[in-house]
Amino acid sequence: MFSKGRLIGIGFGLFALICLVATFDYSRGRLPQTDSPLVADVLAATIARDCGRDATEIVARYIPLGTEQAQAEQVLESVTIVPPKPWFWSPMIENSTAWDGASVEALRTIKATAFGNNLLRIHLSFADKKVKRIAAEVVCRFE
Repeated sequence: MFSKGRLIGIGFGLFALICLVATFDYSRGRLPQTDSPLVADVLAATIARDCGRDATEIVARYIPLGTEQAQAEQVLESVTIVPPKPWFWSPMIENSTAWDGASVEALRTIKATAFGNNLLRIHLSFADKKVKRIAAEVVCRFE
């Protein structure tokens, strides 16, 4: 029969193994399900630790300069993910849009992990109801 100390050791060992696997899995983050080709392209071009990466070129493919304001807003609304459904943490999805005169700044969650989120920050400036300037970057928030 096993001694009490050996059983405790086996229990701690199994617990440590489960924690290691879960931490490794969720630190990489699960690839989110999305219908947005913009999100898919940004995720393909970045890695989990790629914070502060410029994504202007990728966003400019979907919202080129000269795009009508209404069409640009439709593209921004389509930037969504279906968050993962893990068993030990609840993902925080941040989606916001802030208008400031003739410009808009949108934050969209593109990847959610147990340790933080990757957000796509898009800044669009408009003149005559058309896109005149684009800036985008991947921002990491660790909670």
